[in-house]
Amino acid sequence: MTRRLVIQRIMSHVTNEVVVSSCGMNSREVCDIKDRPRNFYIMGSMGCELMFGLGIAWCRPDLNVIVISGDGSVLMALGSFALFSTLIPPNIHHFVLDNGCHSTTGGQPTIASMVHYQNMAESAMTTIIDIHSKKGFAPRVPYKPEYIMRRFKNAIQKTSSVNDLQQKQQAKCNASCWNISPKKG
Repeated sequence: MTRRLVIQRIMSHVTNEVVVSSCGMNSREVCDIKDRPRNFYIMGSMGCELMFGLGIAWCRPDLNVIVISGDGSVLMALGSFALFSTLIPPNIHHFVLDNGCHSTTGGQPTIASMVHYQNMAESAMTTIIDIHSKKGFAPRVPYKPEYIMRRFKNAIQKTSSVNDLQQKQQAKCNASCWNISPKKG
C-alpha cells in the first residue's frame, strides 16, 4: 500500500478531529489530500509530532487527535513513544507509516526494520502500517509556519463549555503529574 493511499483512507474518516502530521512527505500528502484548519503540519522539526499531539490530547480532552508519523520521525523521538504508552489518553490515535526510509530527503534507509514498534506500542493507541512508497511526489505545504500556527490555534479555540472540562483536566494533571515533594535532608 502506498503512503498516499493510507493517508487518503485516514483522512476520509476525519471530520472534526485534530490531525498532526510529521514533517516532510506525511504533511505534504495530508495537505494535498485534505487541507483544513484543524491540521497541524509539522515543518522542520522531525520527531515532534507525537509529543505535540499528546500535549493537545492531554490538555484538551474535548478534542480527538490523530497523529501521523513516519518511521524515521518515530526513531528520532523514541522517548515520546514511552510517555505516550504510559499516559494513553483515550482521545488520541497514532499512525506510524513505515517505509524503511527518509522519503523527503531522498530515500535514505532508516533502521526501522530492527525496531519492533508494535512491542513498544502494545498498550497505546498506535497502528503501524507498512507502506511501499520510498519517494514522494506531493507538493510542498503552501503555508508559512506562522500562518499554520495561527490558523490551527483559531480552529481549536476553546468555547466557554470547554473551559470547565479543561479546568478539571488541569486539576487532575496538577494533582497527579506535577505534585513533586521537596527533598528531605
